[in-house]
Amino acid sequence: MEKEIVTKNNNDKSVREIEVNLAPLLSALLKKLWLIILGAIVGALLFYTVSIILIKPTYRSSFTAFVNNQTQSQIQKNAVSSADLQASRELVQTYSRILTSNNMLKAALEFDPQLDIDYDDFSAYVTTEVEDKTQIIKVNVTSQDSNGSYNIANAIANAAPDYMKTVVEGSSMKIVDDPKPPKAKFGPNYFSYGLLGFVIGLLLTLVYVLVKYFRDDTIKSEGDLEGRYNLPVVGIIPNLNETKGMDYASYDYYYYKTPETKKPNKKKGGKK
Repeated sequence: MEKEIVTKNNNDKSVREIEVNLAPLLSALLKKLWLIILGAIVGALLFYTVSIILIKPTYRSSFTAFVNNQTQSQIQKNAVSSADLQASRELVQTYSRILTSNNMLKAALEFDPQLDIDYDDFSAYVTTEVEDKTQIIKVNVTSQDSNGSYNIANAIANAAPDYMKTVVEGSSMKIVDDPKPPKAKFGPNYFSYGLLGFVIGLLLTLVYVLVKYFRDDTIKSEGDLEGRYNLPVVGIIPNLNETKGMDYASYDYYYYKTPETKKPNKKKGGKK
């Protein structure tokens, strides 16, 4: 309920102070709670269904490799120092960039000419991860084809060690974990899309209920008159459509209809 009090300041300007009662608002929200929950459920189902239809599942195949700033023969001749380890860790970042280049794809295609991939898609399919403070690099191949992801990852794992020697001279790369065919889909997470739809549906329905509530300026009770306009209620006219157990005669009065009561004779001065 809103109470609006008009006062005047020293400059004779009207100042309105509005007191808002949250009880009617909470009551209106509770009455429309079923609609809010229904909107959230509909949003969740809609987002979940659309994501399944439009977003195809993806599959990922990965392998890990060890990067060193020396070749194998140099490692056997010289002892590995802390400076060499630090240089190798910095070299991993360079390897990470080269592994997603078009020339790397060219080397992979030379190993396996049957790969179904072009240069434009290669950088989108292949991603790299560098484990913090290590010389280990992880290469991920993600696509919508389970076998395709494995074949690309396998070709890169076989072609990368020799290719890197020609690009970064005096370094070496050794495969630690070979790629494996993916057994399950990598993404997307359809549940997260459903949860997103649930939240959006909940918010939209809540906004709809609030807007409808604040735009409703009808008077529903005598309390609304007192609260909005600060007017006393003198009397209440009953709603004829909601009056139960009463009938209306042509003499403009109400009477209760009972088995013993009969309607008055509307004719005046008739025969007896």
